[in-house]
Amino acid sequence: NNPIDIEVKIRYNSPEVKAKLIPFTDHKFKVLFEEKQRAVTPGQSAVFYKGDLVIGGGIIKNSF
Repeated sequence: NNPIDIEVKIRYNSPEVKAKLIPFTDHKFKVLFEEKQRAVTPGQSAVFYKGDLVIGGGIIKNSF
């Protein structure tokens, strides 16, 4: 499972930020942000973009 370069939006009014999306099993992914993000909170939504295309999203379960 190779990492995918993406942009992620974790709040409606926040800008998209660069990250790597790492696929796991059972429809779970790990997101590694290029720069540290403030206040990433379990229960929030994350939307994944590749250019102008929405490629997926989900609910944040854990943040480290």
